[in-house]
Amino acid sequence: FFKQKTAYEIMPSLVGAEMCIRDSSTFVWFCVRDMLTGIEISRYIANLALLKDADDIVVFDMRPVVSFTDYFVIMTAETTRQANAIADDIKSKLKEKDVKLYSKQGTFNGGWIVLDYSFIMIHIFGELQRKYYNLEGFWKESIEILRIQ
Repeated sequence: FFKQKTAYEIMPSLVGAEMCIRDSSTFVWFCVRDMLTGIEISRYIANLALLKDADDIVVFDMRPVVSFTDYFVIMTAETTRQANAIADDIKSKLKEKDVKLYSKQGTFNGGWIVLDYSFIMIHIFGELQRKYYNLEGFWKESIEILRIQ
């Protein structure tokens, strides 16, 4: 299948449930479809938020400290329009991947939108509300696995 002594590049796809391996001598990609893991979906969400210009995006592994979810994805939006665009894009893209939204709480007029996917909770804050509620400080025993500033 692969020649010996060939360098390979492995890349998880951010847009689908597949793992791709590239033979760097021939630049041929071989992709295998598989289920996305919670951490992969969390990173995908962070990437979607980045594409919508969210600020200070953080992914936390919550499994060591809570039993109601596995991951928090926390971000800041500057305007109502931006927050709604981020939330709508995340909902749309995850629906395409058959990831079920259990509930959406809050509005950006209140400064905080929560998208609850059971194993991942997405928090879209206004700047003042993020500082006030300080989830990072409250859940400081969680493990930060990604930060995009």
